[in-house]
Amino acid sequence: MGAIDIHHHYVPEQVIGEAKGHGDALGIEVSEDKDGTFRFSFNGGPRYPLLQGLTDVERRLEMMEKGKIALAALDPSTQLLGYDLRGEQAESWCRVYNECVKEFLDKYPEQFTAMAAVPIQEPARAARVLDHAVTELDFRGAYIATNVNHHYYDSEDFDPFWAKAQELDVLVFMHPDNPAGTELMGSFGLRLVCGNPADTTFSLGLLIYSGVFDRFPNLKICTCHGGGFFPYHLSRFDREFATGKQATRRADRPNSPRCTATPSAYLKNLYFDTLVYDVETLDFLRRKVGAEHLMLGTDFPYVLGDWQGVDKVEALSCSDAEKQAILEGTASRLLKISAA
Repeated sequence: MGAIDIHHHYVPEQVIGEAKGHGDALGIEVSEDKDGTFRFSFNGGPRYPLLQGLTDVERRLEMMEKGKIALAALDPSTQLLGYDLRGEQAESWCRVYNECVKEFLDKYPEQFTAMAAVPIQEPARAARVLDHAVTELDFRGAYIATNVNHHYYDSEDFDPFWAKAQELDVLVFMHPDNPAGTELMGSFGLRLVCGNPADTTFSLGLLIYSGVFDRFPNLKICTCHGGGFFPYHLSRFDREFATGKQATRRADRPNSPRCTATPSAYLKNLYFDTLVYDVETLDFLRRKVGAEHLMLGTDFPYVLGDWQGVDKVEALSCSDAEKQAILEGTASRLLKISAA
């Protein structure tokens, strides 16, 4: 088939019109800056800018051709998921978003598939939206942030969503947003450089230690930016599991890890994109988690993306079978894409 990009952001232009036309009902306000940038505010919250490249189709197709990418799984813009919305408004917005993406997929069925926007802040509603997106719109998974307004996934409140993802046997793609400690990272772009991978790492730690994968052993989650810092400090996570279970520490730390196995045992549930920029780091990641748990990711159209990911995979010192798994095999399996 050719390479499949698992980390590829897209916002249909139609959602701008939908938000403008039905803003009162959806709880959304759309404004426009003098330079033409649209901003979205959800339930009176911050005004998030819509990066113009997110709606660009021609540049996207050019990048895919130059980057030797045959198919991309479209991910929403994390800031436009509407986590400040509640109840029916949250569900309605994600359904509108997904329906607009579906219109785009119908125009380009050979080049794109999609991950669904879901209102994870309303887990039962998120489960319904995911079910509709997968069974009715032919989407191949869900897209969520690493946290919901600084609420992480160590609570059983989110179990209805995990249960539905496991039942449907679909991938959940988790992207950092609103990282913990952002207020300290305003200088030098460190919110993106340090904050995003740190939040992925933090969120994975909470998911594992709180026992989510024990309750849902077949749940599959993919993280971006090479998994943040998690794969590179996996042994540190394992060490905390071992020492946190010791009686002498439990007296001081009643919230010791609740998972039943070392964090490294849950690599079976985890997948990672290749967005680590250099071949040496990517090779370490391949050896640590296995080619069958790696997928190509470009992060299009953001400035810290990498459109030459295919070249880096092809430069790895490993078998052709492993390279094929990273470029398309793993994604084809998880997204249930069959070769034409």
